[in-house]
Amino acid sequence: MINFGKKMMLTASVVALSAVSVNSAQAQDLSFKNKDEFNEAVKSFILENPEVLFESIDRFREKEQENAQKSAREKISEHAEYLTRPDAPSFGNPDGDITIVEFFDYNCGYCKRALPDIQAILDTDPNVRVVFKDMAILGPSSRTAALYALASKKQDKYFEYHVELMKHRGSKSEEELIKIGEKLGLDTGKLKADATSKEISEQLEKDSRIASEVGVQGTPAFIIGSQFIPGYVGEEGLKQAIEEERAKLKNEG
Repeated sequence: MINFGKKMMLTASVVALSAVSVNSAQAQDLSFKNKDEFNEAVKSFILENPEVLFESIDRFREKEQENAQKSAREKISEHAEYLTRPDAPSFGNPDGDITIVEFFDYNCGYCKRALPDIQAILDTDPNVRVVFKDMAILGPSSRTAALYALASKKQDKYFEYHVELMKHRGSKSEEELIKIGEKLGLDTGKLKADATSKEISEQLEKDSRIASEVGVQGTPAFIIGSQFIPGYVGEEGLKQAIEEERAKLKNEG
């Protein structure tokens, strides 16, 4: 979002540059005796050419998005090994040509909507691997749920636990999280011990820190190759990104 200060600076710059570009004769008349005279010129120009302001704001936003994508690509490259490491919570083909990294939160409604999209891709594309990175940003219960989900991996039940937790509509109290473990046949004593361990806590903290460095500001968000995709895009949006990444890999190969 552009703050008020940025808007004013942007407006003044656009007005001045646009006025200069009208024609050389008009450009020679661009002199202002004081601030009030300049402000009046700005006001008049905006009233006569309101579309310029909106166009300039759109261009400014596009530039900000381009810069954010560039920064994300650099950070993705920097952290690629950690983001896609073999022992990360994941499902799908570990040797697939495409790896999707999903950043999510168990209390995020759009993350829950993304679950069937991810499942559909895994069911129909045998060359995809999905790595799950929990942000745990939507309150204490998000963090507790994340710790228990990561702990379930110690018993090779991460994806099953992840799916159950995403579908769960009730509270995410410790009692409910243990019940999910019981339903999946987990050793609940070990599950609780692992969930409260320093190792699991540090793993969650590191995942959150790297997500922040990459530029993840909300959930869901996805990384596919060098592409950073913020927000919910649906199954078709993910498939399109996969196709683009495969085309890129083919051209590079």
